Amino acid sequence: AQGKGWSIYTKAGSDGSKSAMCTVEKGEPVGLKACAKMINKADPGWIVKVDLDIAGKAKSQSSAAKITVVCLDATGNILQEVEKVITVPSSEFKTVSLPELIVPPGTVDAYLMLMVEVKKPAKSKEWWRFDNVLINVK
Repeated sequence: AQGKGWSIYTKAGSDGSKSAMCTVEKGEPVGLKACAKMINKADPGWIVKVDLDIAGKAKSQSSAAKITVVCLDATGNILQEVEKVITVPSSEFKTVSLPELIVPPGTVDAYLMLMVEVKKPAKSKEWWRFDNVLINVK
């Protein structure tokens, strides 16, 4: 599932295929851009580990990227989450690893969230690319 500002970047990614791209346009207001993937088989007691490659261009640093694994109960309340924030992107893909998350009791759904937060109106076009996403559930 993807939100506004997200697209598939068709040029070669870090693993030789396509990557997910989030674009922040010049003058874009403060806000959050997110896309999510449900993590299947993330049952209570299981361990979720996520690694991915990320690159970007945020010269004015109007935006930052956040990668989160979140566990939700039946009413949508967050039971547990781990996250990694990247404020200064590399122009070349770099691997980012999130801490392992043990799925807590009461979890109904678990998601990997890729988010780009626009922290202040963008002075120039900024972009973030996410590729080679590995979700390991054990």
